[in-house]
Amino acid sequence: MHKNRGLKSLRIDALPVLNAYIEGCGLPDIFARFIPGRAMRKIPPARILLFLLRNVMLSGFPLYRLSEWAADYEPEFLGMTPCMAAALNDDCIGRALDELFLADRATMLTTITLRMIAGYRLDLSCFHNDSTTVTFHGTYPRKPKFDKQPVRLLRGFNKDHRPDLKQLVFNLVVSADGAVPVHFKLHDGNVSDDTTHTETWDRLRELAGEAAFIYVADSKLCTTHNMSHITRGGGKFITVMPRTRKEHRLFTQWVRDNPVRGQPLWYRHQSPRNGSDHYHGYESGNFMSEEGYRIIWIRSSQKQKIDAQSRKDRLKKTRGHLRSVSRGLNKYALKTGQAIEARLEKLLAEHNTREFIDFRVIAVRKREQTKSTRGRSGPNTRYKHIRKTYYRLEWSVDETALRKAANADGFFPLITNIGDLDMKRLLRHYKYQPNLEKRHAYLKSVLAVAPMRLKTPERIEALLFLYYLALMIYGLLERNMRAAMKKNGVRSIPIYPENRECRRPSAEKILESLERISRHELRENGEVKEVFCDVPNSLQREILKLLEIPLTYSAGGTGCSR
Repeated sequence: MHKNRGLKSLRIDALPVLNAYIEGCGLPDIFARFIPGRAMRKIPPARILLFLLRNVMLSGFPLYRLSEWAADYEPEFLGMTPCMAAALNDDCIGRALDELFLADRATMLTTITLRMIAGYRLDLSCFHNDSTTVTFHGTYPRKPKFDKQPVRLLRGFNKDHRPDLKQLVFNLVVSADGAVPVHFKLHDGNVSDDTTHTETWDRLRELAGEAAFIYVADSKLCTTHNMSHITRGGGKFITVMPRTRKEHRLFTQWVRDNPVRGQPLWYRHQSPRNGSDHYHGYESGNFMSEEGYRIIWIRSSQKQKIDAQSRKDRLKKTRGHLRSVSRGLNKYALKTGQAIEARLEKLLAEHNTREFIDFRVIAVRKREQTKSTRGRSGPNTRYKHIRKTYYRLEWSVDETALRKAANADGFFPLITNIGDLDMKRLLRHYKYQPNLEKRHAYLKSVLAVAPMRLKTPERIEALLFLYYLALMIYGLLERNMRAAMKKNGVRSIPIYPENRECRRPSAEKILESLERISRHELRENGEVKEVFCDVPNSLQREILKLLEIPLTYSAGGTGCSR
């Protein structure tokens, strides 16, 4: 009898790891409870939404050719049966997003966050807040699709430097324990950050069950209303004071005449490219905020170099423009002393170098001879003498002003209502803020949130909820991996190309390292004769061991084993 043999291969990749965190956060139960399926639907919306979540975390082109993408994977690991995977189409996916939009997502988010905090024992002593913008191309309907009002896609201050496009504001809060996202909120595209902090802080107080945590944010928190709201509620905050406040100007003027070095706080060794950074701190009772809060003046050696180089570059540009103005004197619009001085003042103000440049516009009067009549000169031509004023420019750099300005280089002020925390710990709390900014970078680069191929704001809002959950799982994955490496004494793992070592592996590299694992079925005359999986390599085995993920490669714990 002729034997018709074939091999069917379906990818598994990092799905066992993602599924472990999806189960650990209780997402299947919570989604099924808040988004119940209808009897006529072939696929429950909860399963479709969790399928989308896996697609966002693993696909380089999320929400693009979903049915083709799903066909390459083992349906069991996508949370579906083979019949469900075959029935996937754009319509059922769009309807599932509508169901998510109409669901009580605020309560869903609280339930998921509390489950995650309890399951992974997250430290809630400190939170960091920041926002970014998600930019959209095209036009969107103004009339809501449902009675429920979605967030509005509007033009505003665009952090992607595209003020011509519409946007949403994506406000995110992470814990200081691994930068794991614990809260997010979407706002209209024209909302200013300084109006969102009181609502965010109230929500965090409900999550933490108390107000004793430290709330860290950027300079938009530094308003009397925001700081007073947190203080009245028994909370603590750390933020940076903007340069526009009077306290900043007064200290800068004082320190230029009274140079201070400050108390050594922290020596921070960074990468070979960025070098190291020395931090000093200065605090005085003479420099308090108008509201009576502490102001700690931090001096950074890196910022000191940046400030000095910036001033040097501004002076260089100013000199070039001054030479250009000098060559253009007595012509066109520069024929009067008043016009020349106005041009110079504008030029120095644009480059912020007025205090460093002394200039003089010198008028020189000359007696000149000119003809009294028109035409060519001849024997009978009559002449007259007139006095004409010419201008020339002289300038010099005030070296004393430069030395005084250098005394203020490198300083930035932190403002806080915490009275019992020393300057070093305050600084270390604030300098954790870049870990939150990396989450925003993940959203836009690794997760590829834009361009988004959706037409209605309702579905966009629902999908961004899934993007937040993807960021949350990424954060948990990184936190647990680094904690496991520390616990097991693993200094680094060869996760970079060419087996280069990495001391702090990112979620992107962890998931990428688990690719090229598939489940194979050997079929003979339509009958499955053998099932086997690719053997994980040494790096994959080490990652799975550190993450405490069983090497079964089966969503139900059976099937392909070691």
